[in-house]
Amino acid sequence: MNKKQPAAWQDFFRLLVTAAANVDLYSPHHPQVSRLGSKALELVRSLLDAQTRIDILLIDQNIILGGSPLPSNLHTIRFVDALKNRGIEHLSLRGAISEPELLQLILLLAKRQEPPQSPQNSANLRFGSIDMSRVGQGASATRVSRPPTENNLLQCERDRLAEICSGAGKKRSLSVIGLKEIIAHFLQALDQELNPLLAIFPLHQQDQYSFTHSTNVCLLTLAHARRLGLEGPLLHDIGIAALLHDIGKLFLPVDIINKPGKPSEEEWQMIRLHPVRGAEYLLSTPGVPQLAIVTAYEHHMKYDLTGYPAARKGWQQHLCSHMTTIADIFDALRTKRAYREAMDAGRVSKMLADLSGSELHPDLTVSFLQMINEATIPAAAPETT
Repeated sequence: MNKKQPAAWQDFFRLLVTAAANVDLYSPHHPQVSRLGSKALELVRSLLDAQTRIDILLIDQNIILGGSPLPSNLHTIRFVDALKNRGIEHLSLRGAISEPELLQLILLLAKRQEPPQSPQNSANLRFGSIDMSRVGQGASATRVSRPPTENNLLQCERDRLAEICSGAGKKRSLSVIGLKEIIAHFLQALDQELNPLLAIFPLHQQDQYSFTHSTNVCLLTLAHARRLGLEGPLLHDIGIAALLHDIGKLFLPVDIINKPGKPSEEEWQMIRLHPVRGAEYLLSTPGVPQLAIVTAYEHHMKYDLTGYPAARKGWQQHLCSHMTTIADIFDALRTKRAYREAMDAGRVSKMLADLSGSELHPDLTVSFLQMINEATIPAAAPETT
């Protein structure tokens, strides 16, 4: 492979995995599956001549491509895991691979299959398993897998969240299984001591703000919840609730969300409705945790109940709503928007401290800021004698 090819092959596996995710969400015949499959087919044909065959070995969580290890990311790891779950550890393909052959590969990567798919060898796509006794020391020599980088993690999960939520505005149901998998990946990353502050994903496209912001808020809220000692099913529900806190914004016109300036009074009234619309949508979605509905509804109420929607005196907000509100404000201020630059963590922390006790829960604000301060303290320099 030349220097440009690894990135192209990574993109090929990304397209396949994303197409398989759409099979799980919709069906093998969905236009999105066809679109992604066509892009993958075009890409692989540009990488291989019609008669050129390439062998792909799956060792541990690594892809060995034509004898060379391919740098790992979440998409390649998912590709490997999906095929290994079907007993496939080796495949070879030719540049003349056809659309039906590529679709077979996509269906093998999908989790839900009707009827269940089994690998079928064809002229340009063949499957097998690795005889590890013949690999010997070479397997350990080629083991180059590294944990996905923090930004790769969030980019992958942000894109996946966008896929899952793509039908929300059309009143289609969410894939709760997919949401649970996103939370499981975040918790696994936190187990590997991922720094939740450094993991905040930078905004590249304005129209991706909602999903970027949601993944950031989710990760920060999960890290905060773990710091408080929360675990088990409640922790997972908190993650889903934080991930979906802004789901109501998907029902707003895009030009209002992306407007580079202060909204008009009419636009502001529409924006204030998004917690209610989000809660209503989640309430009608089977399998969504009750906590996600509550958090979507409460995350703009403020600690002193001066926010929106209006609440009666004495309303008791859920702990998750308070934590999500804190992470929501922190990330919103830390993220560059069309109408202002991102603020540094020190300035944002001071603003949160000033809001503590009025708009933000005081005790939870203290613990959140302690987490942020610890994440931003540089490592101590070694002592000199």
